Amino acid sequence: MGVYLVINCYIFIRLYLTLSGFRVLRTVACGALALFALSFPIGRLLAGRAPQMLVNAASFMSALYLSPMLYGFLLTLLADAMRIINNVIAITRLPPPYPAKARLCAVSSVFITSVIITLAGVWNANNPVIVKHQLRRDDFPNTAGGNFSLRMALLSDIHLGQLTGPRYLEKLVSLVNDASPDIVLILGDTIDSQGFFRDEAKKTEAMNLLSSFKSKLGTWAVMGNHDYYAGHADVEDFFAGTSVRLLIDKAEILDGKFVLVGRDDRSGEYYRRARKSISDIVSPIISGDGAVSHPLIVMDHQPFGLGDAVGRGAILQVSGHTHRGQLFPINFFIAGIYEKSYGLYKKENTHYYISSGAGVWGTPVRTVGRPEVVIIDLGEKAEDN
Repeated sequence: MGVYLVINCYIFIRLYLTLSGFRVLRTVACGALALFALSFPIGRLLAGRAPQMLVNAASFMSALYLSPMLYGFLLTLLADAMRIINNVIAITRLPPPYPAKARLCAVSSVFITSVIITLAGVWNANNPVIVKHQLRRDDFPNTAGGNFSLRMALLSDIHLGQLTGPRYLEKLVSLVNDASPDIVLILGDTIDSQGFFRDEAKKTEAMNLLSSFKSKLGTWAVMGNHDYYAGHADVEDFFAGTSVRLLIDKAEILDGKFVLVGRDDRSGEYYRRARKSISDIVSPIISGDGAVSHPLIVMDHQPFGLGDAVGRGAILQVSGHTHRGQLFPINFFIAGIYEKSYGLYKKENTHYYISSGAGVWGTPVRTVGRPEVVIIDLGEKAEDN
């Protein structure tokens, strides 16, 4: 909140000073900026205290505002840097104080560029793509279970709620079913917040869509941090009304060939739910010598502690959570937080895939990467579909 306040104060002050001499325009522009900037804290303060329609309006305004705020801030910083450099080494022949026309042109350029980037990001966020990867049998040395093949469809961070509804979920279902996977894995943050459960019609439609994935081995899911924020009991009841199997620190043997481990999310510990180790989860199905008899695949929403899967001999861990940063240049900060924030990764004999997510969070804009449905062919190459 402090960072949000500093950014908006900086933008407001620069806008107010730059538009000196344009009294009406300055009043309108600064008033609109203040309204959008205040929509975020107002939405939080009104939650549970005002009509839901008013809360939704404030929340939607703040979501739309985040992207132009970020890029308006960065472009204003760039403009100020150029202004300072020009004062020192005279890049242009136009000395300060700058005339009104030049100042208006600068404000217009920042505004228009921010809006164009945001609109492009909205289009990008609403057009998910299929990303395919092949991991052959040779990539898994010393793997128990002999030859195998499995086509997996991965979906992470759908964030059903105010910004993502059944219409978008229908796109994801269509992409998955067109790929003809053997199994569908939903990697957490399916639900964005508690507000999703207030619309019974959308909730029912989403349940029906999640039940419409087509695969031989079914659809499996794990919890994410936002599933906990939305209320873990409500999320568990939601999945219970679908054909999706929710794995919370459980393991299942699939098709007599694979062991699928679903780890509880790390955030569950804040709700007094102790998270089990992979060893504890698979202990009911290990052999007498302490080995798992089939290739082990781990689902874990947050890609922290990647060594856990290595230590238990997993062939693959699939995760999400990072969104790959979602907005430039946040992706660079995200890359510094995680050992691997996006894509394929190998640690000893364990492979990882960290998805950029199928949805969005916070704002309906994505300027880094594409929302994705990931298809991974394990073992012998599956037929292209």
